[in-house]
Order: sequence, then structure tokens, then C-alpha cells
Amino acid sequence: MKHPENWLHHLCGAALVFLLSLGTTYWLWQYETRNAELDQRARDDANVQAFAGRVEQRMREQEQILRGVQGLFSAAEPVGREAFSRYVGALQLGAEVAGLEGLGWVPLLSAEQRAKHEEEMRSQGYLGYTVAADAAQPQFAPLVQMEPAIEPGGRTLGVDLLADADRRAAMERARDSGQAAITSKLTKLVETGPDSRVGFAMFLPVYRAGAVTNTLEARRSNLIGWIVAPCRMDVWMAGLPGYATSGVGVRIFDGIELTSQSLMFESKPVSANNIPQPGDTLEYLQVAGRTWTLSTVPQPVLGAPRTRNNAQIIARNGVVLSVLLAVLAWVLLSDRSRTVIVATHMTAELRETKEHFELIFDSSPDGMVITQQADGLIIDINKGFTAMTGYERSDVISVSIGALPIWKTPEDRRRYRKELAEHQFCENLEVALVSKGGQNIVGILSAQAATFKGVACFVGVIRDITGRKAIEDRMAHMAQHDTLTGLPNRALFDDRLKQAIVQANRNRAKLALLYVDLDHFKPVNDTLGHAAGDVLLKAAAQRMHDCVRASDTVARVGGDEFVVLLPTIQDADDALSVAEKIRSSLNESFVLAVGQTVMISSSIGVAIYPEHGIDEIQLSKNADTAMYRSKQLGRDRVSLFGAIDPVEAVV
Repeated sequence: MKHPENWLHHLCGAALVFLLSLGTTYWLWQYETRNAELDQRARDDANVQAFAGRVEQRMREQEQILRGVQGLFSAAEPVGREAFSRYVGALQLGAEVAGLEGLGWVPLLSAEQRAKHEEEMRSQGYLGYTVAADAAQPQFAPLVQMEPAIEPGGRTLGVDLLADADRRAAMERARDSGQAAITSKLTKLVETGPDSRVGFAMFLPVYRAGAVTNTLEARRSNLIGWIVAPCRMDVWMAGLPGYATSGVGVRIFDGIELTSQSLMFESKPVSANNIPQPGDTLEYLQVAGRTWTLSTVPQPVLGAPRTRNNAQIIARNGVVLSVLLAVLAWVLLSDRSRTVIVATHMTAELRETKEHFELIFDSSPDGMVITQQADGLIIDINKGFTAMTGYERSDVISVSIGALPIWKTPEDRRRYRKELAEHQFCENLEVALVSKGGQNIVGILSAQAATFKGVACFVGVIRDITGRKAIEDRMAHMAQHDTLTGLPNRALFDDRLKQAIVQANRNRAKLALLYVDLDHFKPVNDTLGHAAGDVLLKAAAQRMHDCVRASDTVARVGGDEFVVLLPTIQDADDALSVAEKIRSSLNESFVLAVGQTVMISSSIGVAIYPEHGIDEIQLSKNADTAMYRSKQLGRDRVSLFGAIDPVEAVV
């Protein structure tokens, strides 16, 4: 070797080219891997939010069932065993409330009432009945009736539910708040004997009929007992809509401590210690006064198409290209004589190398654009850019990227320029674009500084996420709206009610809350079928929506129950006028199909802020009370809460 110093120089040059090419390959691989992780994270978040929404909806539906039993006690106190049994039987609890073991009545007794209570139960045929509790207790809460009866290994009737700390905590929370409350994890629901099932129990307080319960002291002094609904967790979860096809492994923990002791449900064994792994997605749910932690992990679905791994393709092709470039650099840096000898062979290799460059640039499904750093003029674009935006290469060459009419808003263009000016790169910048044909595009824009043909440039990559954004927006809409009527659901309505109360309090203004219950809807649903019932619900929802202003809100919160928010009113007469308008509209006949015409009516309760409540809980409760008052007075009427003479409040 004549010139070892030249040989070493050539070797260093080839090594430098190889390292630069590997660096570019690593950046592209990292970019693709990061985007794949973002896509997977978005899908995981959407799955866990949708599953959490179904759990919360199921809990609200169960609470509504208990509310119905609460209404029975409020309307006809006391309620006999036969009346209670007939009412629960009429509910026809089926698959939609799977896991609900039954509905029970738990009265609150003092120590002086214990002996009389036991005698009354024995006189009704329960000869061996006793209250299973410590005689020294000042109060007892025995389970006196469960429909249908639970038949475990231990006893149920006469069990003092206050004696258990977990049940007592939920019962006291329900008593003090006036709302439904659930227990922590239970292995015995309402029975004695060995642990047999994992679940929880929901309690709803029952107060003396007609008693005022707007303060904590009033609620405690007027409590007569609780409605209890024990739930078996595995059956309760199996009844969730879409659970069997969710494609995810689900675990639910009681509270925020993720331990084997707090594990309430596990769909499929994921790990031996039941502790969430780094890849799991967590969501915290507030359900009936307790916090549940929902942990999900994606499960492989049999027969699902395999996702193409673009990161591996980029890495493999990039390594091959780096080797070729290093060889090419070595050859080019060799001495002149060798270059002359192999010139013919190198021509073919150069052509092949160029094709590899063009393959990477032109075959990318993402839009790529190369611009000069000095003035932002476009040097080149790939086919992905043309397919995404509709602009051909001849339309954009030597045009400034800022002057190109691709930006939907000047703000996105300024943000892009600012990122490049301050950091010499930008990463995962979400921008709104417009194609040449006027089509809106949502893209993720990243750019990196590079040198192209000796000119300092920026290489920009645009990934079209328009479809993904549309799916996210659609799922967000579904999470906040009723799927049948398209009206806001309870979650969205509660948020609007809270905002309206804050605004009314700030402006010292009034607002009105209307509870609307459709009379005679169940007979239509039973005789004509659920399809006809759905048509009737949608038509009724449209009529109510047509009766209010654009600033008002009509929402569906139950099967045939609706609520209306009037955020700005002058006085109660305004609210009563709107309520009467709704009542009159719903009194007109509904045409469900050819030859099918039905008539229904409505019972409407009205509550005014701040006279009838200064927060959403009290206001909702009083509107609901007024609505039940309309039903008691014969239905098809409007009642204003708090009137001295209820008849005067009827329009």
C-alpha cells in the first residue's frame, strides 16, 4: 500500500457517511415507532373511556330502579310485604340488570322497637325470626324482605346490616346525602355464613313521606330505612353492553389501592400478582360515592388482521442503504486509478443507490416536503404530499411554504414557523390544512433540519389523521348524547346545569329545571313493541326540543324521563309557560306507522333557582318531587315545587 494515510482518510470518510445514514435511519425509525405508540395509546384511551361510560351508565340505570322503589314508599307509607313483592315482580328485572340479586327492605329500628318488630315478623309466619345483632346496640337495621329471596348457605332475614362496618359506612353515607351509595368490596352481600361471592351492595335511603329533608339533621331524623340491592360482580359485569366483544382484558379494583385484596373483578388472568403492568390503561370512576379503578390491557383478537410494522421496514431498508452508501463513499474516495477501473461498475451502483433514495422518499404514505431554511422555498415534494393535498410538484416548486394556500388558519402557520425559528425542528404539531380541492385535513406535522444538495433545508413530514380525529370526535359525541334520541345524556346535562347555576349565581338571575315523565308510555311499549316505543320516544324528544329556545337544553335521563334546563327566566311564570307548552305538544296524537296512532300525556315538575335549591342536587331533587306530585294529582299536568296549595301550582 503506497499511501496508508490516504487509505485511512478514505476509511474515515466512508465511516462518517455510514454513521450519518444510520442516524437518519434511526430518526425515521424512531418517528414511525413514536407515531405507532401514539395511535395505540389513542385506541387504548378510547377503549377504556367507552368501557368506563358503560359501567357508569349501568350504575345509573340500577340507581333508577331503586328510585322507583323509593317512590313507592314515599307515595304509600307503610308498604306491606305483599305490595313490596308485587312491585318488585312488576319491574321484571331481566338481562339488562344482570347481577342484581334482588331488592330488599331494611327498616331502621331503635332498641325499644326490637321486641315488637320480632313479634310482628313471627305473626306473619316467620316463626324463628330474630334480629341477629348485639342487644346493646342503640339502633338496628335488619333485612326484613328480599325479592327474589337469596338462598345462600347462611341466613338473610333478620341480619343486622348496621353491624358490618363496610355496609354501615355505605348506609350512613346514603342517609346523610340522600343519594344512592355502594359499599366497598364484599364477599358476603346481605347474608351470613362463609364467604361465597364477590360483589357490592347499593343502598338508597327512604325518609318519612312528606318530610322535609333539605338539611343533614332533617335527613337523619326522618330516616325510616333503606332500599338495598346486592350485586354479584361477575354477573353484573357480564351484563354490560358490548362486554363480550370489547377485545380487552378488564380488572376493577375497589378504591385506588391496586392489590389482590381490593380486586373486585378480573375478566381474564393477566398477571399472577394481579398488579397492573406498565402497558395497562387506568381510569378512575366515581360510582355512587365510591372510587373504582378500571384497568384494561389489550387482548389479541382471533382472526384480526395484523398491523404492518413500518418501523421494521424503515430500519431494515435504512441499514441496507447505509451499507451501500458507505461502500459508495469508500469507492469514491479511493485513488484515481481505481476509480477509473471501476467507473463502469460504479455507474450501475450509483443508479441503484439513487433508486433506493427515491424509493424511501416516494414510497412513504406520509406527505413529505423539503424547504430551504433561508427563505422557506419548496425544493421538492413526494407522491404522498400530492395524494394528501392535491398539489402537483409543478404547483409548489419555488413557492414559499408559508405562501402556499394549504393552511386553514394563519395561527397554525405561525406556530410552525415559530417552532422552526426557535428550535430548528418541530415534532407532532397538530395542524388544520386545506387540500387544493377544498377538503379539510387534520395532520400531524414534524420537521427536522437537513442538508439537501448542499443547501440547508427542513424536511417536513405530514401524517393525515383526519379519520382518527373523526372517530375521536364521534366517540366524544356518543359519550355525551343519548344514542336513540340524539339528545344530551345525563353526564352532559349535569355539566350544563352546573355551569348554568354558576352563571345565574354570578348574575343574580333565575333559572328553571323541568322534570318531564311520559304518562302511559309503558303500555305503548308493551303492546306495540320496543320499535314503536323507540319511534315514540324520538318523536316526543323532537316535540320538546321544538318547544324551547336554542339556549335551552332538553336531555333524556332515563327510559321515558326527560329534563329541560331554562338557563335564563324572569320568574316562575316563564318556566310554567314553557312547561305548559311542552305538555300541550305531547298531548297531541303521535303517528308511529301506517294505521298506528297513539295518545300519551306528561307529568311535569318545575323547580326554580335559587328559591327551590342553590345547587344541582337539591334543585334536581325538588324538580323530581314536583313531577311525582303531578302524577299523584292525576297526571297530565304541571306542578311547581313548594306551592302552598299544590292545585294552584298546576297550569
